[in-house]
Amino acid sequence: MTSTDTPDLPPNTTPDATRPASRHGLWIGAAVVLVGVAMIAALLAVGHSHQRALIAAYTLVAPTDVAASGVVARAVIGADGDCPDVIGVDATGPQRITMTKRVPAPTAAPVFADVQICTTPLPVGLSEASVDGETIPAAMPTQVDELAIFADSGCRVDDKRIQDCNDPDGWPLGQIAQRIADARPDLILDPGDYYYREIACPDDQQDLCGGTVAPVPGYPFDESGAGWLQDAIMPMQPMFSVAPMAMLRGNHEDCGRAGNGFFLFFDPRPGTEGICAPVERDGKLRAAAPQTTPTWSFDLPLRDARTLRVAMVDSAYGTDKEVTPWVEQQRVSYQQAADLTVPEPGVESWLVTHRPLFALISNRNLPDDDPLAEPWSSDGQMLAAYGLLDHYEMILASHNHYLQSVQIPGQPGALIMGNGGALLDPAEDYAIPEFGPLAKADGTPLVDGVEPYPNATHMWTRVQYGYALASPGDAPGSWTIEQYEFNGTPLGTCTVADRTINCS
Repeated sequence: MTSTDTPDLPPNTTPDATRPASRHGLWIGAAVVLVGVAMIAALLAVGHSHQRALIAAYTLVAPTDVAASGVVARAVIGADGDCPDVIGVDATGPQRITMTKRVPAPTAAPVFADVQICTTPLPVGLSEASVDGETIPAAMPTQVDELAIFADSGCRVDDKRIQDCNDPDGWPLGQIAQRIADARPDLILDPGDYYYREIACPDDQQDLCGGTVAPVPGYPFDESGAGWLQDAIMPMQPMFSVAPMAMLRGNHEDCGRAGNGFFLFFDPRPGTEGICAPVERDGKLRAAAPQTTPTWSFDLPLRDARTLRVAMVDSAYGTDKEVTPWVEQQRVSYQQAADLTVPEPGVESWLVTHRPLFALISNRNLPDDDPLAEPWSSDGQMLAAYGLLDHYEMILASHNHYLQSVQIPGQPGALIMGNGGALLDPAEDYAIPEFGPLAKADGTPLVDGVEPYPNATHMWTRVQYGYALASPGDAPGSWTIEQYEFNGTPLGTCTVADRTINCS
């Protein structure tokens, strides 16, 4: 809530755009890989010294029924102490805005005991904002000239693959975050998958993943508060002061993996904290049942009286290689997106969802004995969205760990950006197959009664870590999306025009 009186501000809390992004700047860039168990414990210990420890502060894009301004502020603090205030500045001067705690469900709370998450909608009209002296974005941009995009960013540590989490080039999320911060985009868009550390680092792999926060025994998920700091919050810190972030849930944030933390840290909506609360059954904690969350959207003002409407579809659940009954539940989300993006003069729309609708999976990931394992990705998502895509200029997704663009005739161009730091897919030959999505190799429909989409007319793939900066073009619906490697080297250019994508 906002005080009507001008507060007496403590020293050094007046927002200052020139202030460094974070007092924890030692974690940015190459040094981010040093955020191991001992360093996280030292950071969290400050919260046990009866002195509030601000770990991070940032701004999330939110539906306007959550915040009229379109943004909410979040702060991550240590276990002790009350939530800080946001110090905002509007036309009348500085004001205090009270933050409240975003509390995990009781059955998940013990694994988040070392952190507290604080939140508040930001009021309309702020020009500056800060939390305990840390600058955060105060409002949605008044005009978007550049968007930053990245996704699939955590460091993979599981029973199949171990990533080199201790090498800043082997896990480059910290470098990507710093590059995005240096570019100073107007908004940051992330289609999901933040948490990848699913096991304790094996004894014989300590050079790669030593220091990894392990899952807590007895809980039906992989995450913890300290794990979220390590895999997402700390390496992303350089971006937090730069621009509001629109964060989407990925399959790694389903309730059996890291859903509790996603809803605590990154979902902007109140009341979602307990969606992934584990349930007790037969004397044991079990993961919450699969469920999707309602689709939401936000608008971005562009130049020349254009508006970009972004529909955010939760596709954390589903499959990549076959059609299952989940399609019926998922279709509700795509119908909600279509309802939110009914064409209006001057408004163009993107569909953002974690699992791709049109993409090619590496052949190495396909089981030889599965007759439905065609190399097209997300058959279930394609069927769920079938006939509901006419409103979009582009579909943005991630999930597959590479950069790819796909054009299916008559459909919006698809951009897949799953190259934000998580271990890349095998660098196979991603040639266009002789059959298209929703069709078997002989051309017959994968699902009876559903006409197959024809084959792709464009496909471009790069198996390299990176991020993108997207700028609106001169014509309505047109965009230029510059792709970069994690070190800032140009990787390619994608253009979108007339619902068609082309990358080179």
